[in-house]
Amino acid sequence: MCRARLLPAEPGMGDRDDYPGEYARQLEAIVESHTDALLVKDTEGRYRFANAAAADFLGCDPADVVGKTDAELFDEESARRLREQERRVLDRETAETFEERLPADDRERVFETTCSPYYDADGELAGTVSICRDVTDRRARERTLESQRDELATLDRINEVVQEVIRTLISEPTREEIERAVCDRLVESELYQVAWVGEPGPTDNGMTSVVGTGFDDEVRELIADVDVREDSDEPFLRAYYSGRPRVVQNIPDADAIDERLREEIVARGTRSAIAVPIRYGNTTYGVLTVGSTRLSAFSEREADAFDVLGEVIGFAIGAVKHRRLALSDTVVEVELRLTDSDSFFVALADELNCRLRMEGTTAGPDGNLLFYDAVSGADPDDVVAFAEEWETVDDVRVVSRHDDETLFEFTVSGSSLVLTLSEYGANATEAVSAGGEARVVAELPADTDVRGVVERVRAEFAGLELVAKRETERDLQTAREFRRDLDDRLTDAQRTALRASYFAGYYEWPRDSTAEEVAASLGVSSPTFHQHIRKAQRELLGAFFDRDGDRP
Repeated sequence: MCRARLLPAEPGMGDRDDYPGEYARQLEAIVESHTDALLVKDTEGRYRFANAAAADFLGCDPADVVGKTDAELFDEESARRLREQERRVLDRETAETFEERLPADDRERVFETTCSPYYDADGELAGTVSICRDVTDRRARERTLESQRDELATLDRINEVVQEVIRTLISEPTREEIERAVCDRLVESELYQVAWVGEPGPTDNGMTSVVGTGFDDEVRELIADVDVREDSDEPFLRAYYSGRPRVVQNIPDADAIDERLREEIVARGTRSAIAVPIRYGNTTYGVLTVGSTRLSAFSEREADAFDVLGEVIGFAIGAVKHRRLALSDTVVEVELRLTDSDSFFVALADELNCRLRMEGTTAGPDGNLLFYDAVSGADPDDVVAFAEEWETVDDVRVVSRHDDETLFEFTVSGSSLVLTLSEYGANATEAVSAGGEARVVAELPADTDVRGVVERVRAEFAGLELVAKRETERDLQTAREFRRDLDDRLTDAQRTALRASYFAGYYEWPRDSTAEEVAASLGVSSPTFHQHIRKAQRELLGAFFDRDGDRP
Protein backbone atom coordinates (compact mmCIF):
# COMPACT_ATOMS: atom_id res chain seq x y z
CA MET A 1 0.00 0.00 0.00
CA CYS A 2 1.28 3.48 -0.86
CA ARG A 3 1.08 5.59 2.28
CA ALA A 4 1.16 9.39 2.24
CA ARG A 5 3.47 11.26 4.62
CA LEU A 6 3.08 14.90 5.67
CA LEU A 7 6.53 15.54 4.12
CA PRO A 8 7.95 13.03 1.62
CA ALA A 9 11.16 11.13 2.22
CA GLU A 10 14.43 12.17 0.61
CA PRO A 11 13.77 11.85 -3.14
CA GLY A 12 17.38 11.00 -3.96
CA MET A 13 17.55 13.32 -6.95
CA GLY A 14 20.91 15.05 -7.42
CA ASP A 15 23.37 15.84 -4.67
CA ARG A 16 22.10 19.28 -3.47
CA ASP A 17 22.13 19.33 0.34
CA ASP A 18 19.25 21.85 0.56
CA TYR A 19 16.78 19.91 -1.56
CA PRO A 20 14.48 18.82 1.34
CA GLY A 21 14.28 22.41 2.60
CA GLU A 22 13.58 23.77 -0.87
CA TYR A 23 10.91 21.10 -1.40
CA ALA A 24 9.26 22.04 1.90
CA ARG A 25 9.23 25.74 0.93
CA GLN A 26 7.62 24.95 -2.41
CA LEU A 27 5.04 22.74 -0.75
CA GLU A 28 4.26 25.46 1.80
CA ALA A 29 3.82 28.05 -0.98
CA ILE A 30 1.41 25.76 -2.81
CA VAL A 31 -0.59 24.99 0.33
CA GLU A 32 -0.87 28.61 1.46
CA SER A 33 -1.92 29.86 -1.98
CA HIS A 34 -4.58 27.20 -2.41
CA THR A 35 -8.18 28.56 -2.35
CA ASP A 36 -9.50 25.36 -0.79
CA ALA A 37 -9.20 24.88 2.97
CA LEU A 38 -6.38 22.43 3.81
CA LEU A 39 -6.35 20.93 7.29
CA VAL A 40 -4.14 18.43 9.12
CA LYS A 41 -5.24 16.70 12.36
CA ASP A 42 -3.62 14.11 14.58
CA THR A 43 -5.33 10.87 15.54
CA GLU A 44 -6.98 12.62 18.50
CA GLY A 45 -8.63 15.14 16.26
CA ARG A 46 -6.42 18.11 17.19
CA TYR A 47 -5.47 20.50 14.43
CA ARG A 48 -1.76 20.36 13.52
CA PHE A 49 -2.00 22.65 10.52
CA ALA A 50 -4.46 25.00 8.74
CA ASN A 51 -3.73 27.03 5.63
CA ALA A 52 -4.84 30.63 5.12
CA ALA A 53 -8.10 29.64 3.35
CA ALA A 54 -9.10 27.41 6.29
CA ALA A 55 -8.21 30.06 8.88
CA ASP A 56 -10.20 32.65 6.92
CA PHE A 57 -13.28 30.44 7.05
CA LEU A 58 -12.79 29.84 10.78
CA GLY A 59 -12.34 33.55 11.37
CA CYS A 60 -8.92 33.42 13.10
CA ASP A 61 -5.18 33.25 12.42
CA PRO A 62 -3.72 29.89 11.33
CA ALA A 63 -1.56 29.75 14.48
CA ASP A 64 -4.69 30.06 16.66
CA VAL A 65 -6.18 26.93 15.10
CA VAL A 66 -3.27 24.62 15.96
CA GLY A 67 -3.92 22.52 19.06
CA LYS A 68 -7.68 22.98 19.06
CA THR A 69 -10.41 20.43 18.34
CA ASP A 70 -13.67 20.75 16.38
CA ALA A 71 -15.55 20.95 19.69
CA GLU A 72 -13.76 24.24 20.38
CA LEU A 73 -14.50 25.70 16.95
CA PHE A 74 -18.01 24.49 16.07
CA ASP A 75 -21.32 23.70 17.68
CA GLU A 76 -21.75 20.33 19.37
CA GLU A 77 -23.68 18.64 16.53
CA SER A 78 -21.26 19.79 13.80
CA ALA A 79 -18.21 18.73 15.88
CA ARG A 80 -19.77 15.30 16.47
CA ARG A 81 -20.39 14.71 12.74
CA LEU A 82 -16.86 15.82 11.78
CA ARG A 83 -15.26 13.54 14.37
CA GLU A 84 -17.35 10.54 13.26
CA GLN A 85 -16.28 11.02 9.65
CA GLU A 86 -12.59 11.30 10.62
CA ARG A 87 -12.77 8.18 12.82
CA ARG A 88 -14.19 6.25 9.87
CA VAL A 89 -11.23 7.35 7.73
CA LEU A 90 -8.76 6.41 10.49
CA ASP A 91 -10.39 3.04 11.17
CA ARG A 92 -10.53 2.05 7.50
CA GLU A 93 -7.35 3.89 6.50
CA THR A 94 -9.14 4.83 3.29
CA ALA A 95 -9.89 8.27 1.84
CA GLU A 96 -13.53 9.37 1.84
CA THR A 97 -15.37 12.29 0.26
CA PHE A 98 -18.41 13.73 1.97
CA GLU A 99 -20.45 16.92 2.13
CA GLU A 100 -20.58 18.96 5.32
CA ARG A 101 -22.71 21.95 6.29
CA LEU A 102 -21.07 24.32 8.76
CA PRO A 103 -22.19 27.66 10.24
CA ALA A 104 -20.15 30.73 9.24
CA ASP A 105 -20.83 34.47 9.10
CA ASP A 106 -24.42 34.07 10.30
CA ARG A 107 -25.22 31.68 7.48
CA GLU A 108 -24.67 28.04 6.60
CA ARG A 109 -21.88 27.12 4.20
CA VAL A 110 -21.55 23.83 2.35
CA PHE A 111 -18.17 22.09 1.93
CA GLU A 112 -17.23 19.15 -0.23
CA THR A 113 -14.47 17.49 1.82
CA THR A 114 -11.98 14.78 0.88
CA CYS A 115 -10.42 13.32 4.04
CA SER A 116 -7.38 10.99 3.77
CA PRO A 117 -5.19 9.26 6.34
CA TYR A 118 -1.49 10.29 6.57
CA TYR A 119 1.53 8.55 8.05
CA ASP A 120 4.71 9.69 9.80
CA ALA A 121 8.29 8.96 8.64
CA ASP A 122 8.13 5.55 10.32
CA GLY A 123 4.97 4.59 8.39
CA GLU A 124 2.73 4.84 11.44
CA LEU A 125 -0.81 6.29 11.14
CA ALA A 126 -0.46 9.92 12.31
CA GLY A 127 -3.82 11.54 11.53
CA THR A 128 -5.87 12.93 8.66
CA VAL A 129 -5.43 15.44 5.87
CA SER A 130 -8.60 17.18 4.64
CA ILE A 131 -9.18 19.28 1.54
CA CYS A 132 -12.39 21.27 1.92
CA ARG A 133 -13.91 23.02 -1.09
CA ASP A 134 -16.63 25.63 -0.51
CA VAL A 135 -19.54 24.60 -2.79
CA THR A 136 -22.20 26.79 -1.18
CA ASP A 137 -22.88 28.85 -4.32
CA ARG A 138 -22.77 25.78 -6.55
CA ARG A 139 -25.30 23.96 -4.40
CA ALA A 140 -27.51 27.06 -4.40
CA ARG A 141 -27.39 27.12 -8.21
CA GLU A 142 -28.18 23.42 -8.33
CA ARG A 143 -31.15 23.92 -6.02
CA THR A 144 -32.34 26.77 -8.21
CA LEU A 145 -32.06 24.62 -11.33
CA GLU A 146 -33.85 21.77 -9.57
CA SER A 147 -36.59 24.14 -8.48
CA GLN A 148 -36.90 25.45 -12.03
CA ARG A 149 -37.13 21.89 -13.37
CA ASP A 150 -39.87 21.13 -10.84
CA GLU A 151 -41.64 24.33 -11.79
CA LEU A 152 -41.46 23.50 -15.50
CA ALA A 153 -42.79 20.01 -14.77
CA THR A 154 -45.64 21.60 -12.82
CA LEU A 155 -46.43 24.06 -15.60
CA ASP A 156 -46.39 21.22 -18.14
CA ARG A 157 -48.79 19.25 -15.97
CA ILE A 158 -51.13 22.20 -15.55
CA ASN A 159 -51.07 22.67 -19.33
CA GLU A 160 -51.97 18.98 -19.75
CA VAL A 161 -54.91 19.45 -17.38
CA VAL A 162 -56.06 22.49 -19.39
CA GLN A 163 -55.98 20.41 -22.59
CA GLU A 164 -57.81 17.57 -20.82
CA VAL A 165 -60.57 19.97 -19.74
CA ILE A 166 -60.96 21.15 -23.33
CA ARG A 167 -61.08 17.55 -24.60
CA THR A 168 -63.73 16.58 -22.05
CA LEU A 169 -66.09 19.16 -23.54
CA ILE A 170 -66.43 16.97 -26.62
CA SER A 171 -67.98 14.16 -24.57
CA GLU A 172 -70.81 16.35 -23.22
CA PRO A 173 -69.78 16.16 -19.55
CA THR A 174 -71.59 17.51 -16.54
CA ARG A 175 -70.09 20.23 -14.38
CA GLU A 176 -69.21 17.69 -11.69
CA GLU A 177 -67.44 15.48 -14.23
CA ILE A 178 -65.27 18.42 -15.34
CA GLU A 179 -64.37 19.34 -11.76
CA ARG A 180 -63.61 15.75 -10.79
CA ALA A 181 -61.48 15.21 -13.90
CA VAL A 182 -59.39 18.28 -13.05
CA CYS A 183 -58.80 17.11 -9.47
CA ASP A 184 -57.97 13.56 -10.58
CA ARG A 185 -55.42 14.76 -13.16
CA LEU A 186 -53.67 17.06 -10.69
CA VAL A 187 -53.28 14.39 -8.01
CA GLU A 188 -52.30 11.71 -10.54
CA SER A 189 -49.35 13.91 -11.51
CA GLU A 190 -47.81 13.15 -8.07
CA LEU A 191 -46.93 16.84 -7.80
CA TYR A 192 -49.87 17.39 -5.47
CA GLN A 193 -51.44 15.44 -2.66
CA VAL A 194 -55.00 16.74 -2.71
CA ALA A 195 -57.29 18.77 -4.99
CA TRP A 196 -60.92 19.74 -4.51
CA VAL A 197 -63.56 22.11 -5.89
CA GLY A 198 -66.40 23.71 -3.95
CA GLU A 199 -68.71 26.70 -3.99
CA PRO A 200 -70.07 28.81 -1.11
CA GLY A 201 -73.79 28.30 -0.65
CA PRO A 202 -76.02 31.21 -1.74
CA THR A 203 -77.38 31.77 1.77
CA ASP A 204 -74.24 31.38 3.92
CA ASN A 205 -74.99 27.69 4.55
CA GLY A 206 -71.48 26.33 4.03
CA MET A 207 -69.64 25.03 0.98
CA THR A 208 -71.78 23.13 -1.52
CA SER A 209 -70.99 20.48 -4.13
CA VAL A 210 -67.52 19.66 -2.73
CA VAL A 211 -65.84 17.19 -5.09
CA GLY A 212 -62.19 16.20 -5.24
CA THR A 213 -59.39 13.68 -4.88
CA GLY A 214 -56.95 12.86 -2.08
CA PHE A 215 -59.10 13.56 1.00
CA ASP A 216 -61.61 11.58 3.06
CA ASP A 217 -65.17 12.22 4.19
CA GLU A 218 -64.02 13.77 7.48
CA VAL A 219 -62.08 16.50 5.70
CA ARG A 220 -64.91 16.91 3.17
CA GLU A 221 -67.37 17.55 6.01
CA LEU A 222 -65.03 20.06 7.65
CA ILE A 223 -64.73 21.95 4.33
CA ALA A 224 -68.50 21.88 3.86
CA ASP A 225 -69.06 23.30 7.38
CA VAL A 226 -66.71 26.29 7.02
CA ASP A 227 -68.30 29.69 7.65
CA VAL A 228 -68.66 31.14 4.12
CA ARG A 229 -69.44 34.75 4.98
CA GLU A 230 -67.84 37.24 2.62
CA ASP A 231 -65.63 38.72 5.37
CA SER A 232 -64.09 35.31 6.15
CA ASP A 233 -60.28 35.10 6.25
CA GLU A 234 -60.30 31.50 5.01
CA PRO A 235 -57.84 31.48 2.06
CA PHE A 236 -60.09 29.59 -0.36
CA LEU A 237 -62.98 31.93 0.44
CA ARG A 238 -60.73 34.97 -0.04
CA ALA A 239 -59.84 33.55 -3.47
CA TYR A 240 -63.53 33.06 -4.31
CA TYR A 241 -64.70 36.51 -3.24
CA SER A 242 -61.68 38.49 -4.48
CA GLY A 243 -61.36 36.67 -7.81
CA ARG A 244 -57.60 36.22 -7.29
CA PRO A 245 -55.51 33.16 -6.34
CA ARG A 246 -54.43 32.77 -2.72
CA VAL A 247 -51.27 30.86 -1.78
CA VAL A 248 -50.54 29.44 1.68
CA GLN A 249 -46.88 28.39 1.76
CA ASN A 250 -46.90 27.13 5.38
CA ILE A 251 -50.23 25.61 6.42
CA PRO A 252 -49.14 24.59 9.97
CA ASP A 253 -48.61 28.29 10.79
CA ALA A 254 -51.65 29.60 8.89
CA ASP A 255 -54.00 30.89 11.58
CA ALA A 256 -56.51 32.06 8.94
CA ILE A 257 -57.49 28.44 8.24
CA ASP A 258 -60.22 26.95 10.43
CA GLU A 259 -58.39 25.29 13.35
CA ARG A 260 -60.04 21.86 13.08
CA LEU A 261 -59.61 21.81 9.31
CA ARG A 262 -55.97 22.88 9.60
CA GLU A 263 -55.20 20.16 12.15
CA GLU A 264 -56.75 17.46 9.95
CA ILE A 265 -55.02 18.44 6.71
CA VAL A 266 -51.65 18.87 8.47
CA ALA A 267 -52.09 15.43 10.07
CA ARG A 268 -52.54 14.04 6.55
CA GLY A 269 -49.28 15.62 5.38
CA THR A 270 -50.42 18.73 3.49
CA ARG A 271 -47.98 21.59 4.05
CA SER A 272 -48.81 24.24 1.43
CA ALA A 273 -51.75 25.01 -0.84
CA ILE A 274 -53.15 27.30 -3.51
CA ALA A 275 -56.79 28.35 -3.92
CA VAL A 276 -57.91 29.50 -7.39
CA PRO A 277 -61.25 31.08 -8.31
CA ILE A 278 -63.15 29.29 -11.08
CA ARG A 279 -64.64 32.10 -13.07
CA TYR A 280 -65.90 33.11 -16.47
CA GLY A 281 -66.70 36.70 -17.32
CA ASN A 282 -68.04 38.38 -14.20
CA THR A 283 -69.28 35.19 -12.57
CA THR A 284 -67.35 32.97 -10.15
CA TYR A 285 -68.59 29.38 -10.18
CA GLY A 286 -66.46 28.07 -7.34
CA VAL A 287 -62.91 27.65 -6.11
CA LEU A 288 -60.23 25.04 -6.86
CA THR A 289 -57.92 24.23 -3.93
CA VAL A 290 -54.74 22.19 -4.45
CA GLY A 291 -52.42 20.98 -1.66
CA SER A 292 -48.82 19.75 -1.59
CA THR A 293 -46.73 17.87 0.96
CA ARG A 294 -43.92 20.40 0.44
CA LEU A 295 -43.58 23.75 2.17
CA SER A 296 -43.55 26.77 -0.19
CA ALA A 297 -44.53 24.54 -3.11
CA PHE A 298 -46.23 27.22 -5.23
CA SER A 299 -44.15 29.80 -7.07
CA GLU A 300 -45.48 32.98 -8.65
CA ARG A 301 -45.35 31.39 -12.11
CA GLU A 302 -47.31 28.38 -10.87
CA ALA A 303 -49.90 30.68 -9.33
CA ASP A 304 -50.30 32.43 -12.70
CA ALA A 305 -50.68 29.07 -14.45
CA PHE A 306 -53.31 27.95 -11.94
CA ASP A 307 -55.12 31.25 -12.47
CA VAL A 308 -55.39 30.45 -16.18
CA LEU A 309 -56.58 26.93 -15.30
CA GLY A 310 -59.35 28.46 -13.19
CA GLU A 311 -60.52 30.52 -16.17
CA VAL A 312 -60.46 27.48 -18.47
CA ILE A 313 -62.56 25.46 -16.01
CA GLY A 314 -64.96 28.40 -15.72
CA PHE A 315 -65.27 28.59 -19.50
CA ALA A 316 -65.92 24.84 -19.66
CA ILE A 317 -68.63 25.04 -16.99
CA GLY A 318 -70.26 27.96 -18.81
CA ALA A 319 -70.15 26.04 -22.10
CA VAL A 320 -71.79 23.01 -20.46
CA LYS A 321 -74.58 25.18 -19.06
CA HIS A 322 -75.33 26.75 -22.44
CA ARG A 323 -75.16 23.42 -24.26
CA ARG A 324 -77.66 21.93 -21.83
CA LEU A 325 -80.03 24.80 -22.56
CA ALA A 326 -79.54 24.55 -26.32
CA LEU A 327 -80.30 20.80 -26.32
CA SER A 328 -83.26 20.92 -23.92
CA ASP A 329 -86.71 20.18 -25.32
CA THR A 330 -88.27 21.33 -22.05
CA VAL A 331 -87.14 24.53 -20.34
CA VAL A 332 -87.98 26.46 -17.20
CA GLU A 333 -89.07 29.98 -18.02
CA VAL A 334 -88.58 32.47 -15.20
CA GLU A 335 -89.85 36.01 -14.96
CA LEU A 336 -87.68 38.35 -12.91
CA ARG A 337 -88.31 41.85 -11.64
CA LEU A 338 -85.40 44.19 -10.95
CA THR A 339 -85.72 47.48 -9.05
CA ASP A 340 -82.01 48.11 -8.53
CA SER A 341 -81.33 51.79 -9.27
CA ASP A 342 -77.68 50.92 -9.89
CA SER A 343 -78.77 49.15 -13.07
CA PHE A 344 -78.21 51.41 -16.08
CA PHE A 345 -81.38 50.33 -17.88
CA VAL A 346 -83.59 50.72 -14.78
CA ALA A 347 -82.08 54.13 -14.02
CA LEU A 348 -82.40 55.34 -17.63
CA ALA A 349 -86.08 54.40 -17.89
CA ASP A 350 -86.81 56.00 -14.51
CA GLU A 351 -84.83 59.20 -15.09
CA LEU A 352 -86.18 59.93 -18.59
CA ASN A 353 -89.63 58.43 -17.99
CA CYS A 354 -89.26 56.22 -21.07
CA ARG A 355 -89.48 52.58 -22.06
CA LEU A 356 -86.63 50.31 -23.17
CA ARG A 357 -87.05 47.00 -24.96
CA MET A 358 -84.08 44.72 -25.55
CA GLU A 359 -83.80 43.73 -29.21
CA GLY A 360 -80.64 41.67 -28.86
CA THR A 361 -77.13 41.39 -27.49
CA THR A 362 -73.74 40.28 -28.72
CA ALA A 363 -70.19 40.13 -27.40
CA GLY A 364 -68.15 43.29 -27.87
CA PRO A 365 -64.43 44.04 -27.73
CA ASP A 366 -62.38 43.75 -24.50
CA GLY A 367 -64.95 41.51 -22.79
CA ASN A 368 -67.81 44.01 -22.84
CA LEU A 369 -71.32 43.49 -24.22
CA LEU A 370 -73.25 45.26 -26.97
CA PHE A 371 -76.93 45.84 -26.16
CA TYR A 372 -79.39 46.79 -28.88
CA ASP A 373 -82.38 48.46 -27.21
CA ALA A 374 -85.41 50.16 -28.68
CA VAL A 375 -86.21 53.29 -26.63
CA SER A 376 -89.57 55.06 -26.84
CA GLY A 377 -90.86 58.17 -25.07
CA ALA A 378 -87.51 59.97 -24.78
CA ASP A 379 -85.48 62.41 -26.82
CA PRO A 380 -82.52 60.49 -28.35
CA ASP A 381 -80.12 63.28 -27.38
CA ASP A 382 -81.19 62.96 -23.75
CA VAL A 383 -80.61 59.20 -23.87
CA VAL A 384 -77.11 59.71 -25.30
CA ALA A 385 -76.28 62.35 -22.69
CA PHE A 386 -77.47 60.09 -19.85
CA ALA A 387 -75.51 57.09 -21.16
CA GLU A 388 -72.31 59.11 -21.57
CA GLU A 389 -72.39 59.97 -17.87
CA TRP A 390 -72.94 56.36 -16.75
CA GLU A 391 -69.75 54.69 -15.55
CA THR A 392 -70.31 51.22 -16.99
CA VAL A 393 -71.41 52.44 -20.44
CA ASP A 394 -68.31 52.70 -22.62
CA ASP A 395 -70.07 53.92 -25.74
CA VAL A 396 -73.50 54.74 -27.13
CA ARG A 397 -74.77 55.44 -30.64
CA VAL A 398 -78.06 55.80 -32.45
CA VAL A 399 -78.60 52.95 -34.91
CA SER A 400 -81.92 53.95 -36.43
CA ARG A 401 -85.09 56.00 -35.82
CA HIS A 402 -88.66 54.89 -36.49
CA ASP A 403 -91.43 57.32 -35.51
CA ASP A 404 -91.36 57.52 -31.67
CA GLU A 405 -88.91 54.64 -31.27
CA THR A 406 -85.11 54.83 -31.55
CA LEU A 407 -82.79 51.87 -31.71
CA PHE A 408 -79.61 52.38 -29.66
CA GLU A 409 -76.39 50.42 -29.37
CA PHE A 410 -74.99 50.52 -25.82
CA THR A 411 -71.48 49.18 -25.18
CA VAL A 412 -71.60 48.05 -21.55
CA SER A 413 -68.71 46.85 -19.39
CA GLY A 414 -68.96 45.33 -15.93
CA SER A 415 -71.95 43.35 -14.76
CA SER A 416 -75.50 43.42 -16.09
CA LEU A 417 -78.48 41.27 -15.25
CA VAL A 418 -78.69 39.76 -18.75
CA LEU A 419 -74.97 38.94 -18.80
CA THR A 420 -74.98 37.46 -15.29
CA LEU A 421 -77.98 35.28 -16.14
CA SER A 422 -76.13 34.11 -19.25
CA GLU A 423 -73.07 33.13 -17.19
CA TYR A 424 -75.30 30.92 -15.04
CA GLY A 425 -76.66 29.18 -18.14
CA ALA A 426 -79.85 31.24 -18.59
CA ASN A 427 -80.91 32.81 -21.89
CA ALA A 428 -82.77 36.12 -21.57
CA THR A 429 -85.53 36.14 -24.19
CA GLU A 430 -87.24 39.38 -23.16
CA ALA A 431 -86.16 42.45 -21.23
CA VAL A 432 -88.23 45.61 -20.78
CA SER A 433 -87.44 48.57 -18.51
CA ALA A 434 -90.06 51.18 -17.53
CA GLY A 435 -91.31 52.98 -14.45
CA GLY A 436 -88.26 52.33 -12.26
CA GLU A 437 -88.09 48.59 -12.81
CA ALA A 438 -86.97 46.03 -15.37
CA ARG A 439 -88.85 42.86 -16.28
CA VAL A 440 -86.71 40.05 -17.66
CA VAL A 441 -87.87 36.68 -18.98
CA ALA A 442 -85.21 33.97 -19.23
CA GLU A 443 -85.00 30.27 -20.05
CA LEU A 444 -83.03 27.64 -18.12
CA PRO A 445 -82.67 23.86 -18.56
CA ALA A 446 -85.53 21.97 -16.93
CA ASP A 447 -83.32 20.34 -14.27
CA THR A 448 -81.72 23.61 -13.13
CA ASP A 449 -81.79 24.60 -9.46
CA VAL A 450 -83.74 27.79 -10.20
CA ARG A 451 -83.72 28.94 -6.58
CA GLY A 452 -79.94 28.55 -6.44
CA VAL A 453 -79.45 30.56 -9.66
CA VAL A 454 -81.79 33.33 -8.49
CA GLU A 455 -80.06 33.52 -5.09
CA ARG A 456 -76.63 33.81 -6.70
CA VAL A 457 -77.80 36.48 -9.14
CA ARG A 458 -79.53 38.30 -6.27
CA ALA A 459 -76.18 38.43 -4.46
CA GLU A 460 -75.06 40.79 -7.23
CA PHE A 461 -78.40 42.55 -7.85
CA ALA A 462 -80.04 43.21 -4.51
CA GLY A 463 -83.34 44.42 -5.98
CA LEU A 464 -84.07 41.17 -7.84
CA GLU A 465 -87.36 39.31 -7.34
CA LEU A 466 -88.60 36.05 -8.84
CA VAL A 467 -92.09 36.84 -10.11
CA ALA A 468 -93.01 33.62 -11.90
CA LYS A 469 -91.64 30.23 -12.87
CA ARG A 470 -93.17 27.86 -15.40
CA GLU A 471 -92.06 24.81 -17.34
CA THR A 472 -92.64 25.00 -21.09
CA GLU A 473 -92.06 22.83 -24.12
CA ARG A 474 -89.82 24.35 -26.73
CA ASP A 475 -91.18 24.80 -30.21
CA LEU A 476 -88.16 23.29 -31.92
CA GLN A 477 -87.72 23.76 -35.63
CA THR A 478 -85.96 21.30 -37.90
CA ALA A 479 -83.50 22.44 -40.55
CA ARG A 480 -86.05 21.55 -43.24
CA GLU A 481 -88.73 23.62 -41.51
CA PHE A 482 -86.30 26.53 -41.18
CA ARG A 483 -85.54 26.46 -44.91
CA ARG A 484 -89.22 26.20 -45.77
CA ASP A 485 -90.14 29.17 -43.55
CA LEU A 486 -87.29 31.23 -44.94
CA ASP A 487 -88.36 30.39 -48.46
CA ASP A 488 -91.85 31.67 -47.65
CA ARG A 489 -90.40 35.00 -46.50
CA LEU A 490 -88.47 35.63 -49.72
CA THR A 491 -89.85 37.03 -52.95
CA ASP A 492 -88.92 35.34 -56.22
CA ALA A 493 -86.48 38.13 -57.06
CA GLN A 494 -84.82 37.98 -53.61
CA ARG A 495 -84.54 34.17 -53.76
CA THR A 496 -83.01 34.31 -57.22
CA ALA A 497 -80.51 37.00 -56.24
CA LEU A 498 -79.50 35.08 -53.10
CA ARG A 499 -79.01 31.75 -54.92
CA ALA A 500 -77.15 33.26 -57.85
CA SER A 501 -74.75 35.23 -55.61
CA TYR A 502 -74.07 32.12 -53.48
CA PHE A 503 -73.35 29.74 -56.35
CA ALA A 504 -71.38 32.38 -58.28
CA GLY A 505 -68.93 32.72 -55.38
CA TYR A 506 -69.98 36.23 -54.41
CA TYR A 507 -69.48 35.36 -50.71
CA GLU A 508 -66.04 33.80 -51.15
CA TRP A 509 -62.89 35.72 -50.18
CA PRO A 510 -61.56 36.89 -52.49
CA ARG A 511 -64.80 36.94 -54.42
CA ASP A 512 -65.14 34.68 -57.45
CA SER A 513 -67.75 37.06 -58.91
CA THR A 514 -68.45 40.74 -58.33
CA ALA A 515 -71.91 42.18 -57.73
CA GLU A 516 -71.83 43.71 -61.22
CA GLU A 517 -71.04 40.30 -62.77
CA VAL A 518 -73.87 38.57 -60.91
CA ALA A 519 -76.28 41.39 -61.82
CA ALA A 520 -75.30 41.09 -65.49
CA SER A 521 -75.90 37.32 -65.37
CA LEU A 522 -79.40 37.96 -63.97
CA GLY A 523 -80.09 40.70 -66.52
CA VAL A 524 -80.73 43.39 -63.88
CA SER A 525 -78.94 46.58 -62.96
CA SER A 526 -76.38 46.64 -60.17
CA PRO A 527 -78.56 48.86 -57.87
CA THR A 528 -81.51 46.48 -58.37
CA PHE A 529 -79.35 43.47 -57.53
CA HIS A 530 -78.04 45.18 -54.37
CA GLN A 531 -81.59 45.99 -53.30
CA HIS A 532 -82.71 42.37 -53.74
CA ILE A 533 -79.65 40.89 -52.08
CA ARG A 534 -79.81 43.18 -49.03
CA LYS A 535 -83.47 42.40 -48.45
CA ALA A 536 -82.82 38.68 -48.87
CA GLN A 537 -79.93 38.79 -46.41
CA ARG A 538 -82.11 40.73 -43.97
CA GLU A 539 -84.79 38.03 -44.14
CA LEU A 540 -82.16 35.30 -43.66
CA LEU A 541 -80.62 36.96 -40.61
CA GLY A 542 -84.03 37.83 -39.22
CA ALA A 543 -85.14 34.21 -39.44
CA PHE A 544 -81.97 33.13 -37.66
CA PHE A 545 -81.73 35.71 -34.87
CA ASP A 546 -85.35 36.78 -34.18
CA ARG A 547 -87.08 34.63 -31.60
CA ASP A 548 -90.43 34.61 -33.40
CA GLY A 549 -89.00 35.26 -36.85
CA ASP A 550 -91.56 37.98 -37.53
CA ARG A 551 -89.72 41.20 -36.79
CA PRO A 552 -90.60 43.77 -39.50
